[in-house]
Amino acid sequence: MVRSVYVFKFRPSSHSDDYTVIATYKDRRAAEKVRDALERLLDYARNNEEALDIDWSPDEARVAADGNEVTFRVYTSGYLDDVESVMRTAGSPEDVECYANYQELVVKVRLPQGLTTEAAMLVLDREEADAIKWLNDNCGPPKVTKRGNEDEFEWHYKGNGIYSENDDDLYVGFEFSLESRRNWEVSVDE
Repeated sequence: MVRSVYVFKFRPSSHSDDYTVIATYKDRRAAEKVRDALERLLDYARNNEEALDIDWSPDEARVAADGNEVTFRVYTSGYLDDVESVMRTAGSPEDVECYANYQELVVKVRLPQGLTTEAAMLVLDREEADAIKWLNDNCGPPKVTKRGNEDEFEWHYKGNGIYSENDDDLYVGFEFSLESRRNWEVSVDE
């Protein structure tokens, strides 16, 4: 009796995201060694798809080393254990962070001159105050620049996606709409 065995390899579902894994190493040489190890992992995955527990295509993954950082990007449901394992064993990372829909943003808000963020949280509406508190808690204190009779507060954010350009919304513990707020601006940090 002959039995047929079918192997199905599922690709990312509608619950997938663009994932970015960033590892920081002690120097450029260590980062390049890890980048090369990740490239070998991708080559192995191309030739032995069934051997790894992944739901992403090795041809769609991107690896880069910049200074002492290694970045790995791919669209997946989160099947990144093999990638993180290589990042940890091929080098001794100082830090490894995994992000869904990674963004680097600059968030600016213009306020009356001389107003601190603490004072602003007392005079602004509740949503603006909560958004400023979230930015301070997650990005640290802002850079302040004088602009005529206003001060411009600027935060730099790197992490999981929090900004929807289509809706002009920030997700900072709640949905914060910037549509009618002319004193707020969000841009992609390049």
